Amino acid sequence: MQGRPTIRLFLLVIVAFEFMSAGKAHAIPAFSRQHKTECSTCHTIYPELNEYGEDFQKNSYVPLVKPSEAKAPASPVARAPIAGEGDPELLDKLKAQAATSGDESAQAPVQKKKGNEGLWLAGIPELLPVSFRATQNIVYDDHAADGDKFNFSTRTFALQAGGAFREKFGFFASYMLTTHADDTNDANKLHELFLQWRHILDTPINLKFGRFEPKLSLWKKNNKVTTASSLATLSYRVGSSPFTLESSQDALEANTVLLKRLFVAGGIVDRKGQNEKEWYGHVSVKIGGSDFLGNEPEVDLESDSVWDYLSVTLGAFGYFGRNTINDTDTFIKNRFYRAGGEMDLQYKRLRVKVSGVKGRDDNPDFDPVPLAKDSVVLASEAEYYLGSPVDAVGLFRYERQDDGTGIVRRYIPAIAYTPLQNVKLTLEYRYEDAPEEISRITLLGVTYSF
Repeated sequence: MQGRPTIRLFLLVIVAFEFMSAGKAHAIPAFSRQHKTECSTCHTIYPELNEYGEDFQKNSYVPLVKPSEAKAPASPVARAPIAGEGDPELLDKLKAQAATSGDESAQAPVQKKKGNEGLWLAGIPELLPVSFRATQNIVYDDHAADGDKFNFSTRTFALQAGGAFREKFGFFASYMLTTHADDTNDANKLHELFLQWRHILDTPINLKFGRFEPKLSLWKKNNKVTTASSLATLSYRVGSSPFTLESSQDALEANTVLLKRLFVAGGIVDRKGQNEKEWYGHVSVKIGGSDFLGNEPEVDLESDSVWDYLSVTLGAFGYFGRNTINDTDTFIKNRFYRAGGEMDLQYKRLRVKVSGVKGRDDNPDFDPVPLAKDSVVLASEAEYYLGSPVDAVGLFRYERQDDGTGIVRRYIPAIAYTPLQNVKLTLEYRYEDAPEEISRITLLGVTYSF
């Protein structure tokens, strides 16, 4: 019976809501501090990105100027002639100033505000671009292996840094300071650390180097509404192979935006201890909404249309790789590939994500006698954002995973609420129908960044 535990969880949610709503904290992450803007500029429900946030990410964390925000030069305004009585000499001076002030203001060059000029010339951000992100979950599992049905220790605490050096280089870093997974080694704690050279040699091509998630999916691991689970297409594994689409890799990637609405990326992965490289590619196109450069479409206010609020992003990707038991064993190898397609549809407050991946592994269990496995994974998610004054989103996710050993189906309803833009509460229920057993897990999570 799960009635009483469920009631307890809902009581915990109510108490948590009251506690969070009573606070007056105004802490914001690094990007908000740098650009003096609110979190909702780039996020719907933190940390999921909206259209502008995704374009900001593609633009190497350099702000995009929207056409609606661009200020056109002020047109000269006809001034009424100055008349009056008094000192004739002073009146002549006032007339001369009024006649020339409009032209002077229009011709005066606009100086770019640099703040500390020395730091600007050196390319160093004036504010230290560092923030922290914490996630804490209360997990209820009626079939927990250790008998602990309520687990309070599922937590993570990560350091994040990001920004740009004089709009020529973008950088980002994410390091896991602590996690409930005690066996996490230092290599896995460093999730991302990369530098991207923007528009190299005045071309539209960007060059990205370091440790990062290769550009495959439309969505990144840490840009989702739910804090405790990821899309199966991104996180699933085959056999004993450690590879997932959201795995961080040491890579070199070139990417570019073509014709404003076409994004192309391709890269090389250098896996530790191997003398062979791995390859991947991604292409995505956007229909409707703002383009990949942040330009908003023109809207006819007199004739409302569905297309004024609808945007669809379609993506496709492929990855060809090889791994071994410990990245140094060259005798037992697993050659594999992943190919997938995705769709991200947004209409007003509704967002629908669809993702599918097909893969093949030659020897995912690293057996002396290779046994190949095919995998097909499908995932779909529908979100609806309620908006102010209740900044919450409800979602439902369905997943079908066939990794070569059996079919697993998951049904995941969830709700997320943000009493502040940098604090999020989530309640998530996962029903998993696997060949071995049926599991039901409920999670109450808190995520905050500062």
